[in-house]
Amino acid sequence: MNIKKQKGSYMQMKNKKVYAATLSFALLLMGSLTACTGNADNGKSSSENSANPASNNSAAEVPADPLGKQPQLTTLTRGVPLDPNQKYPDGQDVDDNAYTRMLKTNFNIEIKNAFTASNSGTDYHQKVDLGIATGEIPDYLTELTYTEYKAIVKAGLAMDISEVWEKYASTKTKEVYKSNQELFDSLVKEDGKMYAIPSSNPMPDFLSVMWVRQDWLDKLKLKAPTNLQELEAVAKAFVEQDPDGNGKADSVGLAGPSIDGKLYQDMTNSNFAYHFDQIFAAFNSFPGIWVKDSEGKAVYGSIVPETKTALQKLADMYKAGLISQGMLTSKTEELVSNNKAGLFFGPWWFPFGDLGNSWKNDKTANWQPYSLASGSDGIYLAKGGNAARTFTVISKDNKNPEAVIKMLNIYKDGLYKHVDPAEQKVLGDASFPMYQTFSMADGPAMVLKETSNYLEGKKTADEIHTYFQDFDAYTDDAFSKIIASKTEPFDNMSISGWDFSGAKADDFGTVWAFGVGLKPYVEGKFQFVNTLTYEQTKTMEKRWSNLSKLEYETFSKIIVGQAPISAFDEFVSKWKSQGGDQVTKEIQQSLDK
Repeated sequence: MNIKKQKGSYMQMKNKKVYAATLSFALLLMGSLTACTGNADNGKSSSENSANPASNNSAAEVPADPLGKQPQLTTLTRGVPLDPNQKYPDGQDVDDNAYTRMLKTNFNIEIKNAFTASNSGTDYHQKVDLGIATGEIPDYLTELTYTEYKAIVKAGLAMDISEVWEKYASTKTKEVYKSNQELFDSLVKEDGKMYAIPSSNPMPDFLSVMWVRQDWLDKLKLKAPTNLQELEAVAKAFVEQDPDGNGKADSVGLAGPSIDGKLYQDMTNSNFAYHFDQIFAAFNSFPGIWVKDSEGKAVYGSIVPETKTALQKLADMYKAGLISQGMLTSKTEELVSNNKAGLFFGPWWFPFGDLGNSWKNDKTANWQPYSLASGSDGIYLAKGGNAARTFTVISKDNKNPEAVIKMLNIYKDGLYKHVDPAEQKVLGDASFPMYQTFSMADGPAMVLKETSNYLEGKKTADEIHTYFQDFDAYTDDAFSKIIASKTEPFDNMSISGWDFSGAKADDFGTVWAFGVGLKPYVEGKFQFVNTLTYEQTKTMEKRWSNLSKLEYETFSKIIVGQAPISAFDEFVSKWKSQGGDQVTKEIQQSLDK
């Protein structure tokens, strides 16, 4: 498998600049789905069933104001994916809260919950599937999987929202879509017609970085590792040379996965910490996703020879004590929080988590983010992620589709502008009736880029505040906190170059994530390697759970020394015979369509 020769496998390389990123994975295709409906129009195409917003009397009467109040009370029904941990202010609940009251009072939009179900398991998706089967869905549905959204379109239940989107989506809303338009168009449009609103996850979330205790490096007179060989040397020094100076042999090199943690990111799980993706990438191995083999055919990245080589290296590192002992059976995140580990792989935003706890316990902890080059060319081959994880679909029977678009506009305008900030803080964003992740492709990275412009004297703070207020007020808040905490000299980005005294200590997570954690994305040299597809085939629905379990158990045992490297070959043989070969065949067939 030669990843570097795969056409379309990478995003454009970033070097010293931030670009509006676009995932370049193949167009997702779905196998034939059947649905029984009680709708007499079920046999017609979705375009025949779709309501035309331009000819809809209610929609046509509404002025094309993206944030305008509906001329008369507009009732929308929806399915509600409930978060079991959602909190509400006193006297409020999922049916009646500050958001629903604001929508009704200020925008003449009344929300009625057609059904509610937990989003922590399969309950919500089972109810969605039932609606598809019966041919009856609410006015709109959010947090749909790609398969669910396509099934709704196939059943003729989805509205073509092309015209209503163009007419009512605000400038801010459209800018988000445009920031990753090539991908989004490929997912939600058929024959030029738009059938869904995709979520938009920011691209920096998919660039896992190498977090290193810079203060430990400085004490031991070491440089940050730039390749795997140097990483091993640094991890060895952290273990053997008492970098925390407590006189005990209790420091750890690389923190591995926690209890039941993932060994690497895959098609369904990404944007987390304590994995080994960078080490796998050093061997051109990308387990957990679909890549191309030397003949250009789809192959599962976990079964290729390069993955076997990477597993052997990880087993050697674990045996040598360079990786935290007891990984997968102990809370390795505590090694970071308690300042016992000097290295781990994770997302840019981790200062909000364990890294932030590390700083609280030791104000001199100087965690800095780096990229680990995958080869001699200095480029980090980073496993990409799904920027459009969920979808919102508007029913063809919705009489006021513009009201759904307006709610998304309100969300992008800033919920804190429309409800009491104290209540908004309790409710959070996820309980808003039209919530979905909807960020500019490079959204978070723009904060660091503009901060650099300010620190270098290229722009004034007022200019940047105006810029951020125009497209995302949340980023403006991050910028404000960064410049409030930064001390001179402005080019000193170590922990000593910031003031976190008093109340500013509460802003550490925001400041360190946006002001420091994004450096590898903004300044680094990397290329994304994306899965060829996120499709779930028929055989995957039946066999993938068992195949994934086999993979996880085999790889885990190899790394911690409970199984020899030959177990990899046995795994590949079982994987193929127990459904893997059939899945691969189905994936290739879908890509060939």
